[in-house]
Order: sequence, then structure tokens, then C-alpha cells
Amino acid sequence: MKAKQYNKPVFSTDNFALAVFLKTKSCRYLHISKDNPRHATFHFEDSSERERLTAGFWQGTALVEPRAFYNNQREFKTLLYDSSYPTKMTT
Repeated sequence: MKAKQYNKPVFSTDNFALAVFLKTKSCRYLHISKDNPRHATFHFEDSSERERLTAGFWQGTALVEPRAFYNNQREFKTLLYDSSYPTKMTT
């Protein structure tokens, strides 16, 4: 089965905390690329909202519900360490 092509802009980051924050703020998570066992890149649908959220993250002005952040952190850690998780782009 072929993976579908994704024609919208994609934002990629290897910053784990930023990736968890974006997912917690409901940015559309697309997939994870595991370049090697010690490095991964998270891919999100890009948008002006994602840009605004990222700016707030780096400026230290962004707020997030702690329990939701923790749950998304656990989910991403599972994806990082689970070798059965597919790393192909999904839509």
C-alpha cells in the first residue's frame, strides 16, 4: 500500500518539548522520522497558527494544561521507543 502524498506545507522539529507542546495545542501531527536510534524528527502540518504557537513557546509566553502536556509527552515517548510504530507519513 502506497503512502498518500501530503501537499500542504510541513513544519519539522527535532525539539521534543516543542513537538509535545504543538501536539498539546492541537497542531496536526503527521508523522515521526527516526533518522537513527538516537535522533527523531517530528512533522506537523504548517500554518500561521503553528507559527504563532512556536513563537510563544520560544518567548516563554505560551501556556498549556499540564496534564494534557504530560499525556502527549508519554504518547510521543512511546512512539520513539516502540520499534513497531510506522515512520511513514500518514494523513
